[in-house]
Amino acid sequence: MVTSLGYCDYECNLCSQVCPTHAIRQIEVAEKQKIKIGLAYIDRSRCLPWAYSKTCIVCEEHCPTPKKAIWFEEVEVRNIQGEKLTVKQPRVDPELCIGCGICEVKCPVKAPAAVRVTSVGESRNPENQILLTTDSYGQG
Repeated sequence: MVTSLGYCDYECNLCSQVCPTHAIRQIEVAEKQKIKIGLAYIDRSRCLPWAYSKTCIVCEEHCPTPKKAIWFEEVEVRNIQGEKLTVKQPRVDPELCIGCGICEVKCPVKAPAAVRVTSVGESRNPENQILLTTDSYGQG
């Protein structure tokens, strides 16, 4: 999936119904909603609240998981004029994020978006995780 082009709709399982090669097994929507296909991360050098002290809550608004995978921490910052502001800086909860990509598609920062999704954390590959175990280094 190329999340910069589109996202996986949380309430949809049509791909599993129409795949002509059966490469995508048929699953019910409830099961599909629990499958991790990746993980979102915030590029703090591009994100409006992080990089520019500007208010933006688009990623959290569009996050479809019942308990939002994107949450905010209110922090006091100074803008370029030196004025104190309180902004909500987004954070990603890797336990809740399923990697659907809607946050990346809807992000108002483009080319590339300030929030991006990679395959890290996907359910199918236990070695493709954000935090590596000592076994990942061959040290048992």
